[in-house]
Amino acid sequence: MDRYNMLVGPAAVRGPRYRFRNPAGPAVVAQSLIATSALADIGIIVSGGSDSPWVGDDGLPLLGLLQIACWISFLVWFHRCRCNAEVLAPGTHKYAPGFAVGAWAIPLAMWWLPRRITLDIRRAGGPPVDVWLINTWWFVWLCDGPLSVAVHLLLLHQTDYHNPVDHGIGVVSSVLAIAVIRRVTAGQPAGPLPYFNMT
Repeated sequence: MDRYNMLVGPAAVRGPRYRFRNPAGPAVVAQSLIATSALADIGIIVSGGSDSPWVGDDGLPLLGLLQIACWISFLVWFHRCRCNAEVLAPGTHKYAPGFAVGAWAIPLAMWWLPRRITLDIRRAGGPPVDVWLINTWWFVWLCDGPLSVAVHLLLLHQTDYHNPVDHGIGVVSSVLAIAVIRRVTAGQPAGPLPYFNMT
């Protein structure tokens, strides 16, 4: 049990629901995988877009696995930071920690709810001087995800996402996601912090 996870005070005896856990490890894993995804996007752009060997039958499964790994690592980090925020600023959050994972799967709400949760997490760690960064990341993520799908299906009438524009937006989205992870993680102070008791 390290200094982030040690039991502190009487709350530890009463059976706490949340505890402050070091977000640095999950942050490093998430940033590393997202950076690898950005490098893959750059590789596809440089090697010919739709004609790139990266998007052939051999490369697509690897890219799919990389995307899944990025999402899992990001959600692990995001949920840990949300639970930490409950310790740092108890009772100030509109959405429960479970929404840090579930909000991404709720139709329509996934377009705005995770941004709201991210801002709440950042505010719990101190004055949110970098709201602009979170808003910029969220806008670019929407352009890279839901809005990109809508444009391709409704306007371009095709589903080929392997072009320089799509992958370029993916690179920018990855860079901003890494910056957000770094800022939010840095805003969560080192422990030990008291457990937050919900009982």
